[in-house]
Amino acid sequence: MAFTQANLNYATEYSKAMANAYPYWSYFSDLYGSPNSATYKPISGKSIAVQSMTVSGATAVNRDQITGTFNRNFNTEEQVLTMNMDREWSTLVDPMDIQQGPIVTIANITKTFNQFQKVPEMDAYAASTLAAAAGSFGSVDDTALTADNILETWDSYLAYMVNQRVPRDRIRCKMTPDTYKLLKEAAGITRFVQADTGIRDIDRNAGKLDGVAIMEVPADMMMSAYDFTTGWEAASGAQQINLLMFDPLAIAAPVVYDTSMMTAPSAQSKGKWLYYERYYYDVFALNQRLPGIFANIAANPTITNNLTLTSVAGSSGQSIITLAQPVPYGMTAYYTTNSGSATTPTYGQDISSWAPFVSGSPITVTGGQYVTVALANTSNVPGGKAFATQYGTVVAVSGS
Repeated sequence: MAFTQANLNYATEYSKAMANAYPYWSYFSDLYGSPNSATYKPISGKSIAVQSMTVSGATAVNRDQITGTFNRNFNTEEQVLTMNMDREWSTLVDPMDIQQGPIVTIANITKTFNQFQKVPEMDAYAASTLAAAAGSFGSVDDTALTADNILETWDSYLAYMVNQRVPRDRIRCKMTPDTYKLLKEAAGITRFVQADTGIRDIDRNAGKLDGVAIMEVPADMMMSAYDFTTGWEAASGAQQINLLMFDPLAIAAPVVYDTSMMTAPSAQSKGKWLYYERYYYDVFALNQRLPGIFANIAANPTITNNLTLTSVAGSSGQSIITLAQPVPYGMTAYYTTNSGSATTPTYGQDISSWAPFVSGSPITVTGGQYVTVALANTSNVPGGKAFATQYGTVVAVSGS
């Protein structure tokens, strides 16, 4: 957002206590303060390596023999995350502005920056990042919420997450004021009226629902995409996030550097105070815990073409297709081939009729055919359906 300098107002009636609009505070402090945010931080450079493990299931004991064959029944995977949000802000402060303007103090300037820019920017980034993670995993719903359907819809969301073995007592929910209003208007919500003091206090707050902590978040900080060129503002075409449900342990939100400093007036600064602040942070969804994020958004996202594939010749009539990214927990990879042009799935398309894809395994193709690999959400999906959320294409190189 472009910033235009305005003449400073030195009106004497201004108090040193700022009369700004209602200040912002962090609506996602439970995310930035989660244990994962302290655990996953860059050791060197700007990359974070998150290690995960899978194991096989147990088998029946044979009491009568020992086969003598023992296998490794666990695998490890590494998810490499790259920090992106390296931010800075600075301002010059003329000593005469401080002397003549009652509100012009370093404390007020920095307080205003933190309340209206830094903290809401970090929250907006968190909301949009979680929505993108839900979109890439396929846990996005675009049901139009009403007072009549919100409780039934809430139950389906909660059932989905609990079926993914997300502990209910860890789930947090952020929703816009309009969604919160629908929740309060819903039939079936129990309300408490305290009248024993003679003062009839009616409390219609919904701080928790079915054990899930709820917090209202301003709608402008709950958009699916933002432009962070200068400050933060909703990107063109961004969709309204109505509701976000997440397990803080499914996310890492490290703040690896947060510092501010001030330089006294000098010849180099032409007699002005110089204030500088820098903060380095990011928000990541962990591949093995993606079922712990769910979103209701005004419209479903579009499918993303973000899978990196390579093809090398295999044996006669076969190609070895390799997928660079690991397949997240709860998702399955499928592939299809086509001559002339690549097949492009749509978001949420059932691709269970495609062939299962295993990275590095040979597939039968004709040289020059397009191979499309798509990831689909297969966690808790009835009927064996697979709903595509992201894909990639490659031109197959086959052995002769």
